[in-house]
Amino acid sequence: MELRILDSIMHGVLKPWKLDTSNNKRFTELVKAAKKVNPSTCIEQHLQLYNLLADYPTLQKVLETELPSEKTLKPLYFSTGLPMYNNAVTNFYFLVITLEAQRIYNRVLGFSKIYTSQIDLIFHTGKALKYAKVLAKQASIELDMMGFSGTAAQVETSNYAIYCLKHSLIQLYFSIQEQFKDSLEETTTLEDFYLLDLEEPLSGMVKLEKAELPVETDKSEKAVDSTQEKLSFGFKDDMDKLKTVVNQLCFQIELLNEDVTDTDDFIRILTAKNILPGSVKIQIGCETKHFRYAIDKFQPYFTDLSLANIEKSKLFYSKKDTLITANNLSASNSKSKIAPKEKSTIDKIFKQLQ
Repeated sequence: MELRILDSIMHGVLKPWKLDTSNNKRFTELVKAAKKVNPSTCIEQHLQLYNLLADYPTLQKVLETELPSEKTLKPLYFSTGLPMYNNAVTNFYFLVITLEAQRIYNRVLGFSKIYTSQIDLIFHTGKALKYAKVLAKQASIELDMMGFSGTAAQVETSNYAIYCLKHSLIQLYFSIQEQFKDSLEETTTLEDFYLLDLEEPLSGMVKLEKAELPVETDKSEKAVDSTQEKLSFGFKDDMDKLKTVVNQLCFQIELLNEDVTDTDDFIRILTAKNILPGSVKIQIGCETKHFRYAIDKFQPYFTDLSLANIEKSKLFYSKKDTLITANNLSASNSKSKIAPKEKSTIDKIFKQLQ
């Protein structure tokens, strides 16, 4: 199968150096609309991507001809670190690339049901791997010409889009290979992929992390796996009260950096039934200890708002723009002897949830 939407970033209508980015408002609209959805099925994700590409009818036609054959939406087997977007346009590219990589992965997983012949299965899986490798190589060459190393200081639209494309393709390649490794005639390691296929030194290699749970392969395990794959904080209270508390926290203690994160995005993540890790940036505007104290106050109204799940979501960033981990939050333990300065203010706000 051809990776036509991802290919369009290198050779088609989504080439970042030819894209008209003057209408920032339009990209903001597309991104906001896409983020209103936290898809749990392949059909929902397919529609999310279709709407995101509303201004690109040729790419929408690709989606119209490649309707999902699977129901359950599965995350890629491997994940990789990508630099954070810093405006609506780079956010648009981040969503298009990561959503499309996930869509392709789920489509390839469905090959085992479409192609009953082992020869056909190997052929079509091999084609997907070939396209991913070739496009990753082309992206690598383009990045070398740009002189882009992936540092935050270099995040501009063109180099950001191609960098995300390259590393998402590598993530996609090894996720597919992992699932079909017993059927493929040959496989490769990440080190050899960089050295022999991309012809890059290992010093530039970005490591891949395995997903915590394997992708479902046995129908008998379907109920267990589909439940385990989902990440949710399990909100169990009144939505209106939650919105009031969040808005008050933002107003009185600057809970969020609202230049980066919309309060609606934060509320959607808190209440989502299935969170896509890394799908949106939630940057706090207060000290981490105040955020930790607010989390402690929120916990009685959630079933799974744990420090570990906050880390797993890969969504939360500190005031200094550092990804928040469980260790960061533990170090900012709000139950320590020294209470945070905003304790009384936060306590008053949370009385509205009682």
